[in-house]
Amino acid sequence: MKAIMYEEPGKLEVIDVPSLSMGKDQIRLKSLYSGVSHGTEMNVYRGLAPFFRKKQDPETRLFVPAAENEVWEYPVKSCDPGVWYMGYASVGEVIETGANVKEIQVGDIVACSAPHQEENVIDAKDAVLLPKTIPAEKGILFTNLLTSYNGILDTHINLGDVVVISGLGVIGQLLVQMAQMSGAFKVYGVDVLKKRRDAALENGCDEVFDPASCDVAMEIRRRTKNRGADKVIEASGNAKALNEAIRIAAPETTVTVLAWYQGALSAVDLSEEFHHNRIGLKQSQTGSMDPSFSNLWDYQRRVDSCIHILEKLKTENLFTEFRYDEIQKAYHTIDREPEKIIQAVITY
Repeated sequence: MKAIMYEEPGKLEVIDVPSLSMGKDQIRLKSLYSGVSHGTEMNVYRGLAPFFRKKQDPETRLFVPAAENEVWEYPVKSCDPGVWYMGYASVGEVIETGANVKEIQVGDIVACSAPHQEENVIDAKDAVLLPKTIPAEKGILFTNLLTSYNGILDTHINLGDVVVISGLGVIGQLLVQMAQMSGAFKVYGVDVLKKRRDAALENGCDEVFDPASCDVAMEIRRRTKNRGADKVIEASGNAKALNEAIRIAAPETTVTVLAWYQGALSAVDLSEEFHHNRIGLKQSQTGSMDPSFSNLWDYQRRVDSCIHILEKLKTENLFTEFRYDEIQKAYHTIDREPEKIIQAVITY
C-alpha cells in the first residue's frame, strides 16, 4: 500500500509499504478522503512540534526531555508505530473486520483518527460510523469538530452574547456557525486572509475584520457601546492575535484559547489590557473537559452531538482537493501560500 514519509522538515514523499496486520477487534479501511491539519500537523511538518524532543510526564503533567529512545528522528513514516501526527482526520470504507467486531460491517463508511495512507487498520471502538445523510468527504471535519465543540462548551455562550472568533481557518469556520447555534446575537470574525473572511461571511458571520487594516478591538467597542466582546475564542495560533483577543474582550471576561502555540510568545503584552481589565485566559484542549460539567458530557455524548451538528454545518466553501500523489503540493500550499486554501482534502 502507499503511505507517506517525512524525509526531513518540509519534505515528504509517497512510498510503498507492506499492508498492515489486523487483530480480532480491529477493522481495515480503504481510505476515501483525509484532511490535512493546518495547525498541529503543519507544526510537525515544519519540525516545530515539541514532542519530537519532549514528552508529557503522565504523573506531573509537565513536559520533560524525552529519553534517547523516545526522541523522534527523520525519516518518519506514517505507518510507524505511535505516529499519530501525519494525518488524523480520515474517512474510509470498511473492507475487512476482525472476528470479534459486531457493530461495524464491511461497506460501512467511518470517520477516524488515522494517517494519510491508502489503507488504515484501527480498533473498531475508535471508528465513528457516518450516517448516509452526511457526505463522506464532510466526515474529514469530524476530528476538528470535536475540538471546536469542546471550545464552544468551554466558552459558555449565553443567549444574546457578542462573540468574536479570532482565526477563520477550518476551526474558526466551525466555531462561527456553532456560536450562532449557541444563541449569540452577533458573531464577528477576525483574520488577515481574505479567502477566510469571505467564507466566514458566507457561513453566517455578521461582520469580519482584517487586523492588518484596522484596530479590531476599537471596532468591537464601537459596536458594543464600549463594552467589548462578551466572549472571545482565539483559534489562530498567532501571538499577535492572542494579544488582540485580550484587547477585544470586555473587562472581567475570559478569552478561550483553542490554538496550539509554538514557543515563547514575545508579542503578548500582559502589562496593559490584560492587567487593568482583569482578563482571564482559558486553554481549551480536546483531550480534557471542564470538570464543572464533564460528568454530563462524556466522549460518546460529544460524538453523538457532533454527528448531529455536522449534518447542519455549511462546509462547501472550505475544501480544496488534492490527489494523493499531489500530497506534497498540498503541504507546500498550506505552508507557503495559505491565502489560497482553507482545508486541504486528500482524495484516494
